[in-house]
Amino acid sequence: MSILEAIIARVKDEEGQNFNAFFALTFPLRQREKTIDILTSLNNQFFVIAEVKKKSPSKGILRENFDPVNLALAYEKAGASAISVVTEKHFFSGEKEYLTRIKSHTSLPVMRKDFLIHPYQVFESYNLGADFVLLIVACLSREELKAMIDAVEFLGLQAMVEVHTQEELEKALSLNPKIIGINNRDLLTFEVDVETSFRLKKLIPEGIHVISESGLDSPEQVRKLRDAGFSGVLVGEYFLKANDIARAMKELCCG
Repeated sequence: MSILEAIIARVKDEEGQNFNAFFALTFPLRQREKTIDILTSLNNQFFVIAEVKKKSPSKGILRENFDPVNLALAYEKAGASAISVVTEKHFFSGEKEYLTRIKSHTSLPVMRKDFLIHPYQVFESYNLGADFVLLIVACLSREELKAMIDAVEFLGLQAMVEVHTQEELEKALSLNPKIIGINNRDLLTFEVDVETSFRLKKLIPEGIHVISESGLDSPEQVRKLRDAGFSGVLVGEYFLKANDIARAMKELCCG
């Protein structure tokens, strides 16, 4: 069993009862302020999504003395465009409440990054405070992906639809996404190849915002992504391991 398969199996085991009981018309949505539409920012700036994550299956603990709120505030002060919050518990040491706590302390849009496979989790993400969510095509059939996107649109959120292969990209494009994330990491092997972003970007029509994710650790990479027409980047490990986050963000994204 691959790591991805193990994660999905764990999600189904823990959330199966919620999935089976879910009915959108009776789901209790909490009162919250209007969600932030990230599309305006994507149109006007190179979008830097900074990630709040304690560990990963491949690298272990990424940041000692991990404090999600202080980390998010440091990202905001350093000039990040949005915050990605990893909420998966068993493989990434995330917590759902991290997202709610961060949302209550920052003015930036917040993304829930997790292995979302059922509309229940999209509704849950809304209640947690997410402005947008990550939908990983590798986890979903086309029909499941459509159901997830329908839930996102019903709630007034946005989705970043993540792909790693041409086949996944074709599945995503069939549903007319507004934002595509290209993950340079193969979720089956956890190997990283930044060229994945450049290869798949050529196949994406104009008018869709494209974000490069994973393995970005040099200003040269980011400059090439800008020049290739990417709307932005999602960066985790490079920032998480930095002693000075503001300096790390300036060097990577403005160097």
